[in-house]
Amino acid sequence: MIRRLDISSLDVRALMSYDACTRCGECTETCPTGGEAQDVEMVTPRGKILRLRELYKAQYGLRARILGPKKISDAELKEFAARAYECTICGQCRTVCPSHLDTIEMWENMREFLVANSLGPLSAHEPIVKSIENYDNPWMQPRTQRSRWSKRLGEEARIGDSLKDDHEILYFVGCTAAYDPNIRPMAENTARVLTHAKVDFGTLGNEEGCCGSTMMRTGLSESAKAMVLRNIERFERASPSIIVTSCAGCYKTIRQDYPKYGKLPAPIVHVTEFALDLMNSGHISPIGRVDKTVSFHDPCHLGRHAGLYEQPRSILQSIPGVKLVEMHRNREDARCCGAGGGVKTAFPELATGISELRVADAESVGCEVLTTSCPFCYQSLKSAVSARGSNMEMVDLMEFLWNSVHAPR
Repeated sequence: MIRRLDISSLDVRALMSYDACTRCGECTETCPTGGEAQDVEMVTPRGKILRLRELYKAQYGLRARILGPKKISDAELKEFAARAYECTICGQCRTVCPSHLDTIEMWENMREFLVANSLGPLSAHEPIVKSIENYDNPWMQPRTQRSRWSKRLGEEARIGDSLKDDHEILYFVGCTAAYDPNIRPMAENTARVLTHAKVDFGTLGNEEGCCGSTMMRTGLSESAKAMVLRNIERFERASPSIIVTSCAGCYKTIRQDYPKYGKLPAPIVHVTEFALDLMNSGHISPIGRVDKTVSFHDPCHLGRHAGLYEQPRSILQSIPGVKLVEMHRNREDARCCGAGGGVKTAFPELATGISELRVADAESVGCEVLTTSCPFCYQSLKSAVSARGSNMEMVDLMEFLWNSVHAPR
Protein backbone atom coordinates (compact mmCIF):
# COMPACT_ATOMS: atom_id res chain seq x y z
CA MET A 1 0.00 0.00 0.00
CA ILE A 2 1.34 3.42 -0.98
CA ARG A 3 0.78 6.11 1.61
CA ARG A 4 0.62 9.51 -0.02
CA LEU A 5 1.83 12.20 2.38
CA ASP A 6 0.07 15.55 2.45
CA ILE A 7 2.78 18.21 2.21
CA SER A 8 0.46 21.20 2.13
CA SER A 9 1.15 21.88 5.81
CA LEU A 10 4.88 22.30 5.15
CA ASP A 11 5.69 25.99 5.02
CA VAL A 12 7.58 27.10 1.90
CA ARG A 13 10.30 28.74 4.00
CA ALA A 14 10.65 25.55 6.03
CA LEU A 15 10.96 23.47 2.85
CA MET A 16 13.70 25.78 1.61
CA SER A 17 15.45 25.51 4.97
CA TYR A 18 15.34 21.70 4.94
CA ASP A 19 16.96 21.80 1.51
CA ALA A 20 19.52 24.40 2.63
CA CYS A 21 20.94 22.15 5.36
CA THR A 22 24.58 21.44 4.46
CA ARG A 23 24.77 18.32 6.67
CA CYS A 24 27.84 19.73 8.43
CA GLY A 25 26.88 18.20 11.78
CA GLU A 26 27.59 21.24 13.96
CA CYS A 27 24.19 20.75 15.57
CA THR A 28 24.80 17.12 16.47
CA GLU A 29 27.30 17.66 19.25
CA THR A 30 25.20 20.17 21.18
CA CYS A 31 21.74 18.63 20.61
CA PRO A 32 20.47 17.64 24.08
CA THR A 33 18.40 14.72 22.82
CA GLY A 34 20.44 13.34 19.94
CA GLY A 35 23.98 14.30 20.81
CA GLU A 36 24.39 14.54 24.58
CA ALA A 37 21.96 12.18 26.28
CA GLN A 38 22.06 9.49 23.60
CA ASP A 39 23.84 8.75 20.34
CA VAL A 40 21.09 8.40 17.74
CA GLU A 41 21.64 10.12 14.42
CA MET A 42 17.94 10.10 13.53
CA VAL A 43 17.19 12.25 16.59
CA THR A 44 19.75 14.91 15.78
CA PRO A 45 18.69 17.99 13.81
CA ARG A 46 20.67 16.78 10.81
CA GLY A 47 19.14 13.31 11.03
CA LYS A 48 15.57 14.61 11.13
CA ILE A 49 16.17 16.92 8.18
CA LEU A 50 17.74 14.18 6.07
CA ARG A 51 14.91 11.76 6.82
CA LEU A 52 12.22 14.30 5.94
CA ARG A 53 14.01 15.08 2.69
CA GLU A 54 14.10 11.35 1.89
CA LEU A 55 10.38 11.01 2.53
CA TYR A 56 9.64 14.08 0.43
CA LYS A 57 11.76 12.94 -2.50
CA ALA A 58 10.30 9.42 -2.31
CA GLN A 59 6.88 10.83 -3.08
CA TYR A 60 7.45 14.15 -4.82
CA GLY A 61 10.96 13.99 -6.28
CA LEU A 62 11.86 13.59 -9.95
CA ARG A 63 12.02 9.78 -9.75
CA ALA A 64 8.63 9.68 -8.05
CA ARG A 65 7.11 11.87 -10.74
CA ILE A 66 8.41 9.54 -13.47
CA LEU A 67 8.01 6.11 -11.90
CA GLY A 68 5.44 6.85 -9.24
CA PRO A 69 5.80 7.43 -5.50
CA LYS A 70 7.84 4.98 -3.47
CA LYS A 71 6.13 2.83 -0.86
CA ILE A 72 6.55 4.08 2.69
CA SER A 73 5.51 1.71 5.44
CA ASP A 74 3.53 2.79 8.47
CA ALA A 75 6.41 1.56 10.63
CA GLU A 76 8.81 3.94 8.88
CA LEU A 77 6.46 6.86 9.30
CA LYS A 78 5.79 6.11 12.97
CA GLU A 79 9.52 5.88 13.66
CA PHE A 80 10.11 9.23 11.97
CA ALA A 81 7.28 10.80 13.97
CA ALA A 82 8.65 9.46 17.26
CA ARG A 83 12.12 10.79 16.49
CA ALA A 84 10.72 14.16 15.43
CA TYR A 85 9.01 14.49 18.82
CA GLU A 86 12.18 13.41 20.59
CA CYS A 87 13.28 17.05 20.54
CA THR A 88 12.91 19.74 23.22
CA ILE A 89 12.88 22.53 20.59
CA CYS A 90 15.51 24.21 22.77
CA GLY A 91 17.02 26.16 19.86
CA GLN A 92 20.63 25.18 20.50
CA CYS A 93 20.89 23.94 16.91
CA ARG A 94 19.81 27.37 15.65
CA THR A 95 22.57 28.99 17.73
CA VAL A 96 25.35 26.86 16.22
CA CYS A 97 24.04 26.49 12.65
CA PRO A 98 26.58 27.97 10.17
CA SER A 99 23.78 28.36 7.61
CA HIS A 100 21.70 30.38 10.12
CA LEU A 101 18.64 28.16 9.64
CA ASP A 102 15.67 28.95 11.87
CA THR A 103 15.47 25.43 13.23
CA ILE A 104 12.88 26.35 15.86
CA GLU A 105 10.44 27.29 13.11
CA MET A 106 11.46 24.17 11.15
CA TRP A 107 10.76 21.74 14.02
CA GLU A 108 7.41 23.26 14.82
CA ASN A 109 6.41 23.19 11.16
CA MET A 110 7.59 19.57 10.95
CA ARG A 111 5.21 18.71 13.79
CA GLU A 112 2.35 20.52 12.07
CA PHE A 113 3.13 18.32 9.04
CA LEU A 114 2.96 15.20 11.24
CA VAL A 115 -0.39 16.27 12.71
CA ALA A 116 -1.77 16.94 9.22
CA ASN A 117 -0.83 13.37 8.28
CA SER A 118 -2.30 11.84 11.48
CA LEU A 119 1.19 10.98 12.74
CA GLY A 120 1.21 13.36 15.67
CA PRO A 121 1.06 14.23 18.40
CA LEU A 122 2.17 10.99 20.07
CA SER A 123 -0.20 8.88 22.14
CA ALA A 124 1.67 9.94 25.29
CA HIS A 125 0.65 13.54 24.58
CA GLU A 126 -3.07 12.78 24.20
CA PRO A 127 -4.06 13.07 27.90
CA ILE A 128 -2.49 16.54 28.13
CA VAL A 129 -4.07 17.65 24.87
CA LYS A 130 -7.52 16.41 26.00
CA SER A 131 -7.05 18.12 29.37
CA ILE A 132 -6.28 21.45 27.69
CA GLU A 133 -9.29 21.06 25.39
CA ASN A 134 -11.65 20.12 28.25
CA TYR A 135 -10.29 22.10 31.20
CA ASP A 136 -8.21 24.88 29.60
CA ASN A 137 -5.13 23.60 31.45
CA PRO A 138 -2.85 20.54 31.10
CA TRP A 139 -3.37 19.31 34.68
CA MET A 140 -7.00 18.09 34.46
CA GLN A 141 -7.98 20.64 37.08
CA PRO A 142 -11.32 22.50 37.07
CA ARG A 143 -11.37 26.02 35.70
CA THR A 144 -13.09 27.17 38.89
CA GLN A 145 -9.93 26.40 40.88
CA ARG A 146 -7.54 28.41 38.73
CA SER A 147 -7.32 31.37 41.11
CA ARG A 148 -7.26 29.29 44.29
CA TRP A 149 -3.51 29.89 44.65
CA SER A 150 -4.14 33.56 45.43
CA LYS A 151 -6.50 32.80 48.32
CA ARG A 152 -3.62 31.28 50.27
CA LEU A 153 -1.85 34.64 50.41
CA GLY A 154 -4.49 36.44 52.45
CA GLU A 155 -3.23 39.90 53.42
CA GLU A 156 0.26 39.23 52.02
CA ALA A 157 -0.71 40.39 48.55
CA ARG A 158 -3.33 42.69 47.09
CA ILE A 159 -4.46 41.00 43.88
CA GLY A 160 -7.20 42.67 41.89
CA ASP A 161 -9.59 41.28 39.29
CA SER A 162 -8.59 42.89 36.02
CA LEU A 163 -11.87 41.94 34.33
CA LYS A 164 -13.94 43.81 36.94
CA ASP A 165 -11.71 46.76 37.79
CA ASP A 166 -9.07 48.76 35.96
CA HIS A 167 -5.52 47.75 36.89
CA GLU A 168 -2.39 49.10 35.29
CA ILE A 169 -0.64 45.73 35.30
CA LEU A 170 -2.14 42.39 34.29
CA TYR A 171 -0.35 39.40 35.82
CA PHE A 172 -0.77 36.36 33.55
CA VAL A 173 -0.12 33.51 35.97
CA GLY A 174 0.05 30.48 33.67
CA CYS A 175 -1.32 26.97 34.20
CA THR A 176 1.59 25.40 36.05
CA ALA A 177 2.04 28.07 38.72
CA ALA A 178 -1.74 28.25 39.19
CA TYR A 179 -2.34 24.53 39.64
CA ASP A 180 0.84 22.64 40.57
CA PRO A 181 1.32 22.87 44.37
CA ASN A 182 5.09 22.49 43.96
CA ILE A 183 5.26 25.43 41.56
CA ARG A 184 2.60 27.60 43.20
CA PRO A 185 5.21 29.56 45.23
CA MET A 186 6.38 31.07 41.92
CA ALA A 187 3.02 32.84 41.56
CA GLU A 188 2.79 33.61 45.27
CA ASN A 189 6.24 35.21 45.46
CA THR A 190 5.63 37.18 42.27
CA ALA A 191 2.44 38.57 43.84
CA ARG A 192 4.31 39.37 47.07
CA VAL A 193 7.04 41.26 45.21
CA LEU A 194 4.49 43.26 43.18
CA THR A 195 2.48 44.09 46.30
CA HIS A 196 5.61 45.13 48.21
CA ALA A 197 6.45 47.50 45.35
CA LYS A 198 2.90 48.93 45.51
CA VAL A 199 2.17 47.87 41.94
CA ASP A 200 -1.47 48.21 40.89
CA PHE A 201 -2.02 44.75 39.43
CA GLY A 202 -4.70 42.16 38.88
CA THR A 203 -5.21 38.78 37.20
CA LEU A 204 -7.87 37.29 34.96
CA GLY A 205 -8.87 35.01 37.84
CA ASN A 206 -10.67 31.85 36.80
CA GLU A 207 -11.17 33.26 33.31
CA GLU A 208 -7.45 33.04 32.53
CA GLY A 209 -6.91 30.35 29.91
CA CYS A 210 -3.96 28.20 28.90
CA CYS A 211 -1.59 30.23 26.74
CA GLY A 212 -1.55 27.47 24.09
CA SER A 213 2.17 26.76 24.17
CA THR A 214 1.76 23.00 24.63
CA MET A 215 -0.57 22.78 21.64
CA MET A 216 1.78 24.80 19.45
CA ARG A 217 4.90 22.85 20.42
CA THR A 218 3.22 19.54 19.61
CA GLY A 219 2.05 20.71 16.18
CA LEU A 220 -1.58 21.54 17.05
CA SER A 221 -1.36 25.15 15.94
CA GLU A 222 -4.91 25.17 14.57
CA SER A 223 -6.28 23.98 17.91
CA ALA A 224 -4.26 26.68 19.65
CA LYS A 225 -5.74 29.44 17.51
CA ALA A 226 -9.08 29.56 19.35
CA MET A 227 -7.28 29.61 22.71
CA VAL A 228 -5.09 32.50 21.60
CA LEU A 229 -8.01 34.55 20.33
CA ARG A 230 -9.93 33.97 23.58
CA ASN A 231 -6.98 35.17 25.64
CA ILE A 232 -6.46 38.23 23.45
CA GLU A 233 -10.16 39.08 23.91
CA ARG A 234 -9.69 38.82 27.69
CA PHE A 235 -6.60 41.02 27.51
CA GLU A 236 -8.61 43.61 25.61
CA ARG A 237 -11.37 43.55 28.24
CA ALA A 238 -8.79 44.00 31.01
CA SER A 239 -7.08 46.82 29.05
CA PRO A 240 -3.80 46.90 31.03
CA SER A 241 -0.76 49.03 30.23
CA ILE A 242 1.54 46.01 30.59
CA ILE A 243 1.06 42.24 30.76
CA VAL A 244 3.52 40.49 33.08
CA THR A 245 4.13 36.75 33.26
CA SER A 246 6.43 34.65 35.43
CA CYS A 247 6.36 31.62 33.09
CA ALA A 248 9.04 31.60 30.40
CA GLY A 249 6.84 29.43 28.15
CA CYS A 250 3.86 31.78 28.43
CA TYR A 251 6.15 34.75 27.79
CA LYS A 252 7.63 33.26 24.62
CA THR A 253 4.21 32.18 23.35
CA ILE A 254 2.37 35.44 23.99
CA ARG A 255 5.24 37.61 22.77
CA GLN A 256 6.23 35.67 19.65
CA ASP A 257 3.26 33.51 18.63
CA TYR A 258 0.19 35.58 19.52
CA PRO A 259 0.94 38.32 16.96
CA LYS A 260 0.49 35.67 14.23
CA TYR A 261 -3.17 35.38 15.25
CA GLY A 262 -4.10 38.84 16.50
CA LYS A 263 -2.85 42.12 17.95
CA LEU A 264 -1.92 42.30 21.62
CA PRO A 265 -3.50 45.31 23.40
CA ALA A 266 -0.42 45.79 25.60
CA PRO A 267 3.26 44.78 25.64
CA ILE A 268 4.17 41.51 27.35
CA VAL A 269 7.19 41.47 29.70
CA HIS A 270 8.72 38.72 31.79
CA VAL A 271 8.76 39.15 35.54
CA THR A 272 12.57 39.33 35.55
CA GLU A 273 12.39 42.42 33.32
CA PHE A 274 9.65 43.96 35.41
CA ALA A 275 11.30 43.22 38.76
CA LEU A 276 14.60 44.68 37.58
CA ASP A 277 12.79 47.89 36.54
CA LEU A 278 11.20 48.04 40.01
CA MET A 279 14.64 47.72 41.57
CA ASN A 280 16.22 50.31 39.31
CA SER A 281 13.40 52.78 40.09
CA GLY A 282 13.78 52.23 43.83
CA HIS A 283 10.40 50.57 44.38
CA ILE A 284 12.01 47.46 45.86
CA SER A 285 15.43 46.98 47.43
CA PRO A 286 17.06 43.63 48.20
CA ILE A 287 18.44 44.05 51.74
CA GLY A 288 18.70 40.55 53.17
CA ARG A 289 22.08 38.86 52.79
CA VAL A 290 22.36 35.49 51.07
CA ASP A 291 25.93 34.28 51.53
CA LYS A 292 25.75 31.56 48.90
CA THR A 293 27.44 30.60 45.64
CA VAL A 294 24.64 30.84 43.09
CA SER A 295 24.29 29.91 39.44
CA PHE A 296 21.46 30.84 37.06
CA HIS A 297 20.07 28.33 34.58
CA ASP A 298 18.89 30.04 31.38
CA PRO A 299 15.48 28.69 30.33
CA CYS A 300 15.40 28.08 26.57
CA HIS A 301 12.17 30.07 26.13
CA LEU A 302 13.59 33.00 28.05
CA GLY A 303 17.13 32.90 26.67
CA ARG A 304 17.66 31.50 23.18
CA HIS A 305 14.04 32.08 22.14
CA ALA A 306 13.62 35.59 23.59
CA GLY A 307 17.14 36.93 24.27
CA LEU A 308 16.70 37.68 27.99
CA TYR A 309 20.00 36.84 29.67
CA GLU A 310 21.19 39.77 31.77
CA GLN A 311 18.04 40.71 33.70
CA PRO A 312 18.04 37.62 35.97
CA ARG A 313 21.77 37.99 36.58
CA SER A 314 21.40 41.66 37.45
CA ILE A 315 18.76 40.74 40.03
CA LEU A 316 21.02 38.11 41.60
CA GLN A 317 24.04 40.43 41.65
CA SER A 318 22.01 43.06 43.51
CA ILE A 319 21.33 40.69 46.42
CA PRO A 320 23.89 41.20 49.21
CA GLY A 321 26.22 38.28 49.76
CA VAL A 322 25.46 36.41 46.53
CA LYS A 323 28.46 35.06 44.65
CA LEU A 324 27.25 34.51 41.10
CA VAL A 325 29.13 31.80 39.21
CA GLU A 326 28.50 30.81 35.61
CA MET A 327 28.22 27.25 34.46
CA HIS A 328 30.55 26.42 31.58
CA ARG A 329 27.55 26.46 29.24
CA ASN A 330 25.50 29.61 29.84
CA ARG A 331 23.39 32.20 28.04
CA GLU A 332 22.96 31.24 24.35
CA ASP A 333 25.06 28.10 24.89
CA ALA A 334 23.17 26.94 27.99
CA ARG A 335 22.27 23.29 28.18
CA CYS A 336 18.52 22.58 28.03
CA CYS A 337 16.79 21.22 31.16
CA GLY A 338 15.11 18.50 29.07
CA ALA A 339 11.48 19.41 29.83
CA GLY A 340 10.45 21.27 26.66
CA GLY A 341 8.77 20.30 23.42
CA GLY A 342 6.71 17.51 24.97
CA VAL A 343 9.81 15.39 25.65
CA LYS A 344 9.19 15.08 29.39
CA THR A 345 5.71 13.72 28.70
CA ALA A 346 6.60 11.25 25.95
CA PHE A 347 10.21 10.40 26.87
CA PRO A 348 10.57 10.90 30.64
CA GLU A 349 13.79 8.92 30.99
CA LEU A 350 15.47 10.98 28.28
CA ALA A 351 14.29 14.21 29.91
CA THR A 352 15.64 13.07 33.27
CA GLY A 353 19.02 12.25 31.74
CA ILE A 354 19.29 15.72 30.23
CA SER A 355 18.27 17.48 33.45
CA GLU A 356 20.84 15.48 35.43
CA LEU A 357 23.52 16.63 33.00
CA ARG A 358 22.51 20.21 33.75
CA VAL A 359 22.67 19.67 37.50
CA ALA A 360 26.14 18.19 37.02
CA ASP A 361 27.10 21.40 35.20
CA ALA A 362 26.11 23.40 38.27
CA GLU A 363 27.89 21.06 40.67
CA SER A 364 31.10 21.32 38.66
CA VAL A 365 31.42 25.06 39.40
CA GLY A 366 30.77 24.74 43.13
CA CYS A 367 27.19 25.95 42.98
CA GLU A 368 25.30 25.87 46.30
CA VAL A 369 22.05 27.31 44.99
CA LEU A 370 20.76 26.73 41.45
CA THR A 371 18.07 29.17 40.40
CA THR A 372 15.97 29.73 37.30
CA SER A 373 12.84 31.58 36.15
CA CYS A 374 10.71 28.94 34.44
CA PRO A 375 8.28 26.52 36.10
CA PHE A 376 9.27 23.60 33.88
CA CYS A 377 13.00 24.13 34.32
CA TYR A 378 12.47 24.47 38.07
CA GLN A 379 10.41 21.28 38.19
CA SER A 380 12.88 19.22 36.14
CA LEU A 381 16.06 20.48 37.77
CA LYS A 382 14.64 20.09 41.28
CA SER A 383 13.83 16.45 40.52
CA ALA A 384 17.32 15.93 39.10
CA VAL A 385 18.92 17.47 42.20
CA SER A 386 16.99 14.98 44.30
CA ALA A 387 17.76 12.04 41.99
CA ARG A 388 21.49 12.77 42.18
CA GLY A 389 21.39 13.11 45.96
CA SER A 390 22.94 16.56 45.58
CA ASN A 391 23.24 18.99 48.49
CA MET A 392 22.54 21.86 46.13
CA GLU A 393 19.36 23.91 46.67
CA MET A 394 16.92 24.59 43.83
CA VAL A 395 15.21 27.99 44.21
CA ASP A 396 12.96 30.00 41.90
CA LEU A 397 14.35 33.47 41.21
CA MET A 398 11.26 35.29 42.56
CA GLU A 399 11.50 33.36 45.82
CA PHE A 400 15.17 34.28 45.99
CA LEU A 401 14.36 37.96 45.45
CA TRP A 402 11.40 38.02 47.85
CA ASN A 403 13.43 36.49 50.68
CA SER A 404 15.93 39.32 50.35
CA VAL A 405 13.40 42.12 49.78
CA HIS A 406 11.28 41.49 52.86
CA ALA A 407 14.14 40.60 55.22
CA PRO A 408 14.20 42.62 58.50
CA ARG A 409 16.25 45.76 58.23
